[in-house]
This record gives sequence, structure tokens and C-alpha cells, in this order.
Amino acid sequence: MAKMAHYSLDDAFGELDRKVAELNNLVKANDFMITCLREEREVLSMMDREETRDMLRERARDIFSPAGGETPDADVLAILEQALGSGRTAEIIPFPGVYKSA
Repeated sequence: MAKMAHYSLDDAFGELDRKVAELNNLVKANDFMITCLREEREVLSMMDREETRDMLRERARDIFSPAGGETPDADVLAILEQALGSGRTAEIIPFPGVYKSA
């Protein structure tokens, strides 16, 4: 019985580690978006939606690309690619479970 509880505890800690890593990646992605929106506010306000996405994706790749980015991070880049490649606007990426219905 103690052995089974040990495995369950290990599983729980492993899942917690995965969730913390996911949250950390979301924080990094949101920090990137906030920084870009602050630094490029005027330029971005003159662009249409697709130009904005393209510019933000290019900047994200320059920073997070595993193949030569300033601070390579494939997980953060994947979050940004998904957020900037869909029908969403260039807004802050919602954390899981924070979605509210209108």
C-alpha cells in the first residue's frame, strides 16, 4: 500500500511540475506580447490585423526560435505561433480556465 501511495505522490508531483512549466511558458508568451504592444504601440496601431500578426510572429521567432533565437524556447514559440496564427487578434493570451462566456 505504501508503495502505491508513493507512486501516486510521484505522479502528482510530476503533473504539478508539468502544470508549473506550462504556466511559466504562458507567462513568458504574455510578457512578450505586452512588451511588444508597449514598445510598438504607434507602429502596430497603423497596421492591419495580418500585418500585426506577421510582425509579432517574426519578432517571436527572432527571440524564441530554437535555431538561433536570442533566448531559444520552442515551447513559448509554439504558444505564440498558435495564438498569432489563428483567428484571434493580437491580444493577451488567456490562461487555461480563465475563459468567460459573454
